[in-house]
Amino acid sequence: MRIDSAKWVHLPNTYEKKTQVEPKPAHSRQTDQLSISAEARARFEEPVKHPDRLAKIDALKAEIDAGTYSRDAREIAKRFLQG
Repeated sequence: MRIDSAKWVHLPNTYEKKTQVEPKPAHSRQTDQLSISAEARARFEEPVKHPDRLAKIDALKAEIDAGTYSRDAREIAKRFLQG
């Protein structure tokens, strides 16, 4: 039995020539946008009503900046489960 190898060597090339690659449509890149309502903006600009709350927030920010902020995961889970 004799197999003519020259016949099979060019077979993939003929298939590739017949198929045409369709160009992909150009997609426009969308960027994320943020919009804040006038009501939310007004709430950020109003003065803090509870100065002790402001002190607590400042203390938490200081802990975070210092890298010492840590909380017990079990206590947080209990609070979530209590609702």
